[in-house]
Amino acid sequence: MSGGGPSGLIPAILAGLTLRGSGVLNGRPPRPPANTQRDPNDPGHETRDVNVRNTALVMGGLGLTALAVIGTMIWLMHTFAASQRRALPALTPQQTARLAPSPPNLQANPYADIDRERAATEARIAGYGYRDEAHTRARIPLDRAMELTVGRSLETVEPAAP
Repeated sequence: MSGGGPSGLIPAILAGLTLRGSGVLNGRPPRPPANTQRDPNDPGHETRDVNVRNTALVMGGLGLTALAVIGTMIWLMHTFAASQRRALPALTPQQTARLAPSPPNLQANPYADIDRERAATEARIAGYGYRDEAHTRARIPLDRAMELTVGRSLETVEPAAP
């Protein structure tokens, strides 16, 4: 024996790998030489490596298993949630009573009040009328007031000194 180990072990391993690669040990036909003509009717790949039927069955089985697991988890979640709801104490009348603000309710329908106020404001802006009870100051529609003031100075005119 040499210092590196048994003398025949490495050549035996190499010989086994060579025989395995050649197909002698596993029953495969030997490979044709590299530069030979190929048969035109040959499919061009190894048809024995993949069994399509078995592969489809395995994929279908995996899909059905995934659906079964998801369905089981959904059923378990609903079952546990229902058991937890049953374990809760019943609600008291105070907890189920409808909450209403205490009186006095100043606005029964605040949105209707806002709509009425907006309509009144629009009527004042769009119409003619007096601003005071003595009928000394008048108001005119906003559009008409803008027509009268466009192009005129808003500075007050001082009367000429005598």
